[in-house]
Amino acid sequence: MPDSLHSHNFMGVTSYNDGHVHRYWGMTSINPDIPGHTHFMSGETTFDDGHIHRYSLYTGPEISVGMGHTHYYQAATTLNDGHVHYIYDYTTVYG
Repeated sequence: MPDSLHSHNFMGVTSYNDGHVHRYWGMTSINPDIPGHTHFMSGETTFDDGHIHRYSLYTGPEISVGMGHTHYYQAATTLNDGHVHYIYDYTTVYG
């Protein structure tokens, strides 16, 4: 339904840095389904190697797939324990 409010789930594994990875997951902000829209994402990674990392970002604009759309995202996490990780992937499809 055009202009309806929606969100996307996301999940993934961070880049491998400082000898380990972290997992992350969550749900984007709720936004109207209009051309060029983006979503806000934020959260924290799993506790691994004695610490967590936080992240916050806006996705890229919608990318049409099949009968719906997805969003690409990428960002660096916060600096913790002397290093950062990178997250990047696509959200789940909304349709």
